[in-house]
Amino acid sequence: MIVVFVILSALAVLVIGLVAVGRLAGQLAEQPRPALYDRTEAVDFVADLLPDDVTAQLTYDELAQLLQWHLDYLEERGVARAQGVDNVASGPLIAAEDDALAFVIGKSTEAGLEVDDVWVVQVIQGNENYLEAIGAIGSELLMPEDPTVK
Repeated sequence: MIVVFVILSALAVLVIGLVAVGRLAGQLAEQPRPALYDRTEAVDFVADLLPDDVTAQLTYDELAQLLQWHLDYLEERGVARAQGVDNVASGPLIAAEDDALAFVIGKSTEAGLEVDDVWVVQVIQGNENYLEAIGAIGSELLMPEDPTVK
């Protein structure tokens, strides 16, 4: 009698475990994969998008630094986060392109990096294209209508 009880208990534990793992696996399968930013891949991706005259004057190290400053801006705004950081904000997050441009130009000026403002615009656009390609940027949200406007 005890043997039957032990076997039934073991089967019950096994079934409960399989159901729990199956349910969790199903929930995880429905969630989108997190977008992981690969710096080397991003530099290559953006360099391929830049015009030849820009890539002739901008080194890969300078490009990587500009991309890092753009990411720093996005992280400061709460739009991006470092890998392993669990600060997840609720709701859509927005970062203004003009603010990002001013931030990156300011950082490059502070660092003594002589880059043309147009290059910075092209680098930021290329980085945004890379972020879209890896699924880190969602589609543009429609703004709700202003109830005060008639």
